[in-house]
Amino acid sequence: MIFEQSVRREFRQTASSILLVLIAVLLTVTLVRMLDRAVSGGIDPGDVVIFLLLSAASSIPQLLVLTAFLAVLLTMTRAFRDQEMAVWFSAGLSLLDWIKPLRRFLAPLIAVSLLFAWFVVPWTVAESERLQAQYSSRDESLQAAAGRFRESAGGRRVFFVGQTGDGGQYVEDLVVIQRGPQERTWVLATSGRLFTDADGNRFLDLQQGRRFDLAWNLAAPDALKAREMGFEHYGLLIRAAPSATPMKPIKAIESPELFVRSDSAAVGEMLRRIGQTLPLLLLPLLALGLVASNPRSGRAFHLLAGILIYTTYTSFSTVAEAQVSRGQWSLTGGLLLVHGSFACAVVLLLWLRLGRRLGRKW
Repeated sequence: MIFEQSVRREFRQTASSILLVLIAVLLTVTLVRMLDRAVSGGIDPGDVVIFLLLSAASSIPQLLVLTAFLAVLLTMTRAFRDQEMAVWFSAGLSLLDWIKPLRRFLAPLIAVSLLFAWFVVPWTVAESERLQAQYSSRDESLQAAAGRFRESAGGRRVFFVGQTGDGGQYVEDLVVIQRGPQERTWVLATSGRLFTDADGNRFLDLQQGRRFDLAWNLAAPDALKAREMGFEHYGLLIRAAPSATPMKPIKAIESPELFVRSDSAAVGEMLRRIGQTLPLLLLPLLALGLVASNPRSGRAFHLLAGILIYTTYTSFSTVAEAQVSRGQWSLTGGLLLVHGSFACAVVLLLWLRLGRRLGRKW
């Protein structure tokens, strides 16, 4: 049918343009955030692109929801503004006839959203955690390339290594600056070697050097303490032995394992993954009723209203997920109170627009 083909084509073209813009904005914002983490020593500078792609992939379900919502909203606004809807209505079509092409337009988006929400996003979170743990567990002295100043994880230490040898286990011309809230420590050594004690603690044995300490008190600015000492051997703790295996984040748990668990955190995560796809069904339907109820309103009004509705919906979804994760709400209660209420609002809006009989043609 010409009507369905034209509507689906316009939906796809509008959605493609919106998705490209949203991806560009997402990549730019994420890149700035990852560069800031790399500069502060939070992630490996060599893994910035990997973290960028992983973070962007985890946001695909939200991008699809916003893309579909805005695509339907803008398409319907243009149809009413250009009097195209009047032509379709005079030809015997009603607002319900838009649901069929809308359903075909949303089908592949829903499939992609389900794939990412239940399988891809948990993998990206787990991979990000693995890379983060791998970077954090590296020896801090090995993070500093020869001839460069580098901050350690957390920014509490600054290393400078003049030269490395023996696969990074031996260093020469080492400078270490340790920073505290009201103290500074400078350690200079001609050489050093990494070793691990019986308890698994990682040390750097510095040789032939000096240590300078400076401490002050903000309440008493004149109480400045300084100390200098020389040493032949000085043990610098690089990494303490891990006390326990770190717990896997709930967002990184694979879907089959999530279905087996019955604790509140797992149920809340299940609601979050369900809530990443449900708006992809409800918001485009809301766009149909929203534009049809205000056909004379301009595009700017519909855009502002759409962004406000999207923000409100996602905010209430986040609150419901938090309540379910704490065990205060059940999974059914979270679905009904947020997504169920929103679905009732969508049905009511379409009902009022179609004259209280959804099966009636206009």
